[in-house]
Amino acid sequence: MSYPTADRVAFPELTEQEMDDLARIGMVRDLATGESLFESGQKDYSFFAVVSGNVAIIDRSSGDARELLVHSAKGFAGDEAILTGRPATVSARARDDCRVIEVTACRIRRMLGEIPTLSDKLLTAFQARRQILEESGYLGIRLVGSANSKDTMRLREFFYKNKVPHTLFETDTEAGKALLAECDATVAETPILVCGESVVRQPTLAKVAECLGISRQIPDLTYDVLIIGAGPSGLAAAVYGASEGLRTLVVDRVGPGGQAGQSSRIENYMGFPSGISGTDLANQGFLQALKFGAEFTAPVSVVSMSRADNGHHVLEFCTGQSVRAKSVLIATGASYRRLPLDECERYEGVGVYYSATSVEARVCQGSTAIVVGGGNSAGQAAMFLSQHAQQVRVLLRGDDLRKSMSSYLATRIENTANIEVQYHSEVCGMSGDGSLNQVHIDNRQTGHQEWVPCSAAFIFVGAKPHTEWLPESVALDQRGFVLTGPAIGDHERWVSAKPPCELETTLPGVFASGDVRSGTTKRCAFAVGDGALAITCVHQYLSRDPEAV
Repeated sequence: MSYPTADRVAFPELTEQEMDDLARIGMVRDLATGESLFESGQKDYSFFAVVSGNVAIIDRSSGDARELLVHSAKGFAGDEAILTGRPATVSARARDDCRVIEVTACRIRRMLGEIPTLSDKLLTAFQARRQILEESGYLGIRLVGSANSKDTMRLREFFYKNKVPHTLFETDTEAGKALLAECDATVAETPILVCGESVVRQPTLAKVAECLGISRQIPDLTYDVLIIGAGPSGLAAAVYGASEGLRTLVVDRVGPGGQAGQSSRIENYMGFPSGISGTDLANQGFLQALKFGAEFTAPVSVVSMSRADNGHHVLEFCTGQSVRAKSVLIATGASYRRLPLDECERYEGVGVYYSATSVEARVCQGSTAIVVGGGNSAGQAAMFLSQHAQQVRVLLRGDDLRKSMSSYLATRIENTANIEVQYHSEVCGMSGDGSLNQVHIDNRQTGHQEWVPCSAAFIFVGAKPHTEWLPESVALDQRGFVLTGPAIGDHERWVSAKPPCELETTLPGVFASGDVRSGTTKRCAFAVGDGALAITCVHQYLSRDPEAV
């Protein structure tokens, strides 16, 4: 595939004014033919705008050098990694003697803040370039493993959520066997990551995140707000908090997106009439938060939270690091519950899934997929899977598809030829040899039971909040969701004489937003609004309790 350098969205020209502004912030450098600007795998590399001459972009992900494109005068080199601080995916070299303007990594956010027109141009171009790169034959990280391996699926989910380009080489294919031989490895040692010259056998997520620059050492300082969870609510809070000058840190157990990131297509979110995938929505929010100065690290989970004598909150992470924050936002969301079957846990990651993205869809290619649940997430999954599976069966315990699903989505499901809705039905058994290959379905109304051959079952029932880590000082409702605002005004655990903010928990200065909060509507737009409101509550708290500042 040729690299479309004529694409003016991905490869716009800088204006004379923008070039002058860059020269003021950065420094002008003269480069000799063949001189390197940055190399693949390099972290915190600089932004380069071309004044004269030509800069070649080179891909080495396949092992051989491949020239992708050439930037000439008023062009610029870089993509999303400049903002995220992750390693460069490609290399850049002077194709001939050339002059460039270099803006070092520590000045990039200043550049985006001081040159608004350039900021918009770069953010749009960076995202378009990444998409074009992935469609150009770029391999990215090479992952060797079995598609039916839980460990392989866990890595792929992590890559998917963190927008890490990668290619899976399945162990039973010729390409997979050849790569195993190249690594001098066996199937028993998979999954294996091949990243440039590095070969890592059976890596942990923490090790992968460290290698990719996703996880970082958190500086020893006090944050204005620590946001736990990078779903729509947490990302919205990060955007508003950072843009309003709050020192903001976001941590997540996997990566940006939350439950919304598991949706292949969201069509009822305002501003996206043709729909947007949960991953793309999360990535745009993530980049927007980084643009304003928010910090992010993953995979990180909170082990404990306590309150210091000065009113600040101290949180211990699974990494052993501890962080101090004046306020904390709990935006950990909720995940779908397991079915009450022993087999459900056994087949998780090898036939039982709680999201339906391109990672999981390949498992049910040309076969039958079972979707359990009747909410919007189940409906979106069914529509997406219908493009990959031969047949999709949607199982409902009730008799009304529109009871908890948006009408437009229910209508599409009813009009899709290869989707069958089975009412009054539930899964009562599963079987398979290593991975799922049959599901036992029971119609509770008629008593009819059948074993259905299938390669994947997608579960979207019963939200379970991620609140098991919270201290007792944060009150929960009977289902484990966090109580906030008016619900805690007269609660025995509320110790302040001042009334709580709408999203404040029973622990002053600790807030909750999105799906983890008691009584919320489980919709993406609601979660985003909650995140924005949370920052208003943080401001109120910091002005209300000056001793915490």
